[in-house]
Amino acid sequence: MATIVWRDVSWAHADKRIFVSGEGGDLCHAGLYWRHAMSGDSRVLIGGVGGVMTLPHARKRGCASLAMREAEKVMREKGCDFGLLFCEPHIIALYRGLGWSVFAGEVRCEQADRTVSFDIMHAMVLPLRFEPRPETIDLCGLPW
Repeated sequence: MATIVWRDVSWAHADKRIFVSGEGGDLCHAGLYWRHAMSGDSRVLIGGVGGVMTLPHARKRGCASLAMREAEKVMREKGCDFGLLFCEPHIIALYRGLGWSVFAGEVRCEQADRTVSFDIMHAMVLPLRFEPRPETIDLCGLPW
């Protein structure tokens, strides 16, 4: 844990969870988060995705892609304006292939009773009703 940049972050708890199952058990998980937040000076409903994990023996078999496609479906049904996730550099290509793009603006969130710029991981967005402009997104709460 000493080398993980996000080890001291306070995270939100998922509002919904998606599991991909097979071979007698769960193989992959994705957490979904609903957040009324601010994009520039506009109030928005963000569909967040976090905690995407696939068991080692099930990787490279499409489990995470399946979970992400289901997450997008649920976010659209919920009426989210756009999707937002945070990821490490080695995972960006996976999400790009699913229609997500690196967000060029700043993301702000709550940490230790104050609002901070959340720049320890890449933010990626998925346009649902619209794509956020590259300005500031304030999560108005904890990151996911």
